[in-house]
Amino acid sequence: MPIDPAGVKPGLVQSPDSPVQHHIKCKREGCDSILAIEIKIPNSGGRHLYQCVKCHTTWGINTGGGIDLG
Repeated sequence: MPIDPAGVKPGLVQSPDSPVQHHIKCKREGCDSILAIEIKIPNSGGRHLYQCVKCHTTWGINTGGGIDLG
């Protein structure tokens, strides 16, 4: 069976990049969703943004920073 380097033969589907989903509880009071998508922002540093898939509430989580070893 020959190899198709372009990957366009019938049966192969090229899907667009889907958003990364995480199991995170929604921050909105009254929403019981535990699924959120990660919103990618270039040069956001140590901040990650998430959006609830049910109510579309958006929130951020800071990561990284200094460590006190003293």
